[in-house]
Amino acid sequence: MTQKIILLTSSTGPALDSALQTFGPSASIAVVRDLETLLAVPVDQDTSLISFGTGVIVPAGFLASLAKPAYNLHAASPEFPGRDPHHFAIYRAAQTYGATLHLMTARVDDGAIVAVEMFDVRPDATPDSLLAEANRAAVRLLERCAERMLDREPMPELPDVGWGPIKTRRSDFLRLCRVNALITTQEFELRRRACASTAHTNLTAELHGQIFRIDQAAPVDERLDEFSEFTEAGFLKILRQLKSADYRFVRYGAPPSGPHVIWRHDVDISMNRAVRLAEIENQEGVVATYFINPRSCFYSIFEPETEVMLRRIQSLGHEIGLHFDASAYVTKTWTADALNAAVRREQALLETLLQSPIRALSWHNPDQSNLLDFQDDEIAGLSNAYSGALRRDYVYCSDSNGYWRFKPMGEVIAAGHERLHLLTHPDWWTPDAMSPSDRITRALLGRARRLRDDYDRRLALAGRRNVGGK
Repeated sequence: MTQKIILLTSSTGPALDSALQTFGPSASIAVVRDLETLLAVPVDQDTSLISFGTGVIVPAGFLASLAKPAYNLHAASPEFPGRDPHHFAIYRAAQTYGATLHLMTARVDDGAIVAVEMFDVRPDATPDSLLAEANRAAVRLLERCAERMLDREPMPELPDVGWGPIKTRRSDFLRLCRVNALITTQEFELRRRACASTAHTNLTAELHGQIFRIDQAAPVDERLDEFSEFTEAGFLKILRQLKSADYRFVRYGAPPSGPHVIWRHDVDISMNRAVRLAEIENQEGVVATYFINPRSCFYSIFEPETEVMLRRIQSLGHEIGLHFDASAYVTKTWTADALNAAVRREQALLETLLQSPIRALSWHNPDQSNLLDFQDDEIAGLSNAYSGALRRDYVYCSDSNGYWRFKPMGEVIAAGHERLHLLTHPDWWTPDAMSPSDRITRALLGRARRLRDDYDRRLALAGRRNVGGK
């Protein structure tokens, strides 16, 4: 008796040839590509329907018209039902993968599983290689089960083998492919690998309602050479230059004696960068004063993470000072009384938080008000980093705005001045060379990513749905 088979597939070439050869030359096989053609094929009690490599969903009515069971070969293991399973298997770091033979129902990847063919996933597997291997596994399944698939009685369901709980849709894959500026480096690399395809550019980014496809790495900016000094390696070089010149590192208010440097950091943007510089200094046996802005819009001293970082800086032997931001007030022209009162309030905030004294004060953007008029050695009992004595008796150098003000710090140190007052801003000193604008973007995105991660973590801890999240 001639076996009548409808082969519903979009496959071509060797995969289709293998399927046709499996059933032998005596079988009458109709290869169908789409639903319209399928519904036009006449069926009788001897007709078998087998599908593989297709997105066509067969209606329940057509399945009911068949006297024999219909089967689908899903080129993925049972843990990955639905669309684009090979991409999700890479994303979820599957250790094993394979192909699944199951009874066809009107719902995708829903019927009883009757056979599987598994293999180990190679560490260097890609979505393309995983799909190719899964297709080969499907062919092996077909060869192994072809004769039984044509019986009138369905193959028995495998015990203790069921579909995974997450049935992916095309929209799920598109969401996996879509990244934004808040994604962490680790998550981006994971998605880049999981969404890779030789035939399609899948990874996308959305900006102002527009979708952009990501198809290559960003080119190296050759102009970064002018910023190569502002790296962690460059920071370490300056420290060692000071040490080799026998400069002592002293705190504000210390009596001047011999060659020494007051080493100061105004933390304007990034607390994480401040901690990293503090660690480098500690490794070199160097002490510094880190001026913290209680009114900063880039970090908050009241965030638990920030408090932990401040205490970390202190534990490394450094001092915390007050970075007073006059722009937080409506006052544009300060009197001594008003300034002293404002400084004392912000000093109290830091001291209450850290439970340790604050002894030094620096201005944030002092040229935007009359703060430079106040040149006393102390203001509100705090050592004034902009005092007349410091400005008169010390050689000053700063990296404000990501470039050297006045002279490069290396040249200032090499000149051999006895008293140095040196200011750096941790925001500029990154692991790799970047433009000042890119460094700020890096810091802002880093903070935003941490906040986003905290949101995701809190939802997970509470067992809540993270709608639209990862």
